[in-house]
Amino acid sequence: MKKRTKKRIGIGIAVAGMLVAGINIILAKSQYATADLEYEDIAANVSVEGEVEAVPVDGGADADENDFTSMDEGPHYDIGSYPNLSVDHAALKAQNPDYKGWLYVPGLEISYPVVRGKDNDYYLHHTYEGTENTSGCIFIDSGCAKDMGDYNTFIYGHNMKNGSMFGSLKKLLTDPSPIVENPYIYFYTEDGVYAYRTYSFHKVPPKSDYFEYAVTQRKYWDYIDMAIRDRSEDMGIAVDKRKNSVTLSTCNGQGEAKQRFLVHAINVGYFKPTG
Repeated sequence: MKKRTKKRIGIGIAVAGMLVAGINIILAKSQYATADLEYEDIAANVSVEGEVEAVPVDGGADADENDFTSMDEGPHYDIGSYPNLSVDHAALKAQNPDYKGWLYVPGLEISYPVVRGKDNDYYLHHTYEGTENTSGCIFIDSGCAKDMGDYNTFIYGHNMKNGSMFGSLKKLLTDPSPIVENPYIYFYTEDGVYAYRTYSFHKVPPKSDYFEYAVTQRKYWDYIDMAIRDRSEDMGIAVDKRKNSVTLSTCNGQGEAKQRFLVHAINVGYFKPTG
């Protein structure tokens, strides 16, 4: 009788565990769906209108050249053209004053508004419109400059199971071809369009030197060298260390095996918006 009772208790615990897991899955899917619908509405503020000739303009993209007097002349980047996104920045900023620009990575089907909060916690759990949701929002590190003017700007996003947000980054672990064939990352702002070219991507532990701010040119050069050394794929690009860069970051794995997946891209141009 006792054995039967113990067996029943064990079955009951297992069933309860399955129910909890099932409820969590349902809740997660529900939050994913809610976030997806919100971003579908937000996407109405953006449209792709072909390509536009990439004619660089002064300002915005380069660090102060006087800080780089010891550098040899770097490679010349000519990207030819870039996607002509028509972005209603005014409407997006009216929805959320923390709005800083629109991130577009065509090779990975990433197209989202980007915010910068007072800390790095709020937008982990809140959507663009401020709804509490585990899907969160794509955001710039609060310790980085608001104008993409730092040596290296960190942009964070959740690794969503349904492939949204930065969920598409995990594709590169098994098939790097999307970013190899189209390595460009674009950041559209009211003042101009920043174009970056991916030069490295790889996994790192949660606590890593890769998340330290580059506060001097020497630290920045060392950071680039480290990213090139650890890259998972040779992207076939000469990196001009006089240019600033952007790093996309997301989680990879679960539990004790949880890591971070990083994509590093160097600035290859700053252009005036046409939309």
